[in-house]
Amino acid sequence: MKANDAYTFPVKFEDVHYIASLYTANSEKVNTLLNGTGLKAGLHFLGKPTVALGLIKYKKSDLGTYNEIILSIPVVQHHEQTRWTSWIDLYADFKKRKGGQYIIHIPVTTQVSVDAGRTLWGYPKTLLPITHNFESGGINTLLLNEENKPLINVNGKTGFEIPIPAMPLMTYSFLNNTLLKTTVNVSCRMKCKMKSGLTIQVADPDHPIGKTIRELGIENKNPIFTIESKHFKARFNKGQIIVQ
Repeated sequence: MKANDAYTFPVKFEDVHYIASLYTANSEKVNTLLNGTGLKAGLHFLGKPTVALGLIKYKKSDLGTYNEIILSIPVVQHHEQTRWTSWIDLYADFKKRKGGQYIIHIPVTTQVSVDAGRTLWGYPKTLLPITHNFESGGINTLLLNEENKPLINVNGKTGFEIPIPAMPLMTYSFLNNTLLKTTVNVSCRMKCKMKSGLTIQVADPDHPIGKTIRELGIENKNPIFTIESKHFKARFNKGQIIVQ
């Protein structure tokens, strides 16, 4: 049975610990990663494009229990304009929303998640060991490479918290060379953490993930802000084909 035959939409994630940090990044590298996609950087801060790092622990979902790390670029389609109102777009109704996440790397800890992510949405999932420790008053994540050696380590504190409304998500991805826009309904309590100090250290700069992080210039850099939800709930819808 193929993964797209095993699931019905929306694919549900009922109990998830979700952490995402936003960093300013190297413009040239961001443009290189988006070259040929029909997408461009969608969020800028102090004149620089941003990238997002997600640390996610799935405790109950249609895809089972697993850990995940997401490195993505907030993007819009190339013909769209970007300005300060792009930040407001993060809360826009899906019918009007333009910005979404374009995933560059997404290691996960189960083959079920790899197969489903690649088959249903075209997400570039890979199978690698990940440990998350979010329960000790701070954040500690370790990603290992294919030889079970350290690849990246992410550490930080909780920081000053501000409650914010649940932020709906949207992604752009390529499935069979076709651009998809996928909307994600989110229902949970979220907190925006200022001065979380969530920093990334690269232990294996020769691995594609480590190499990308260094070339983006986000290693050992403090994030603009970090968002956390300890009981994140989401429903991933079927991707909509975008004609370019």
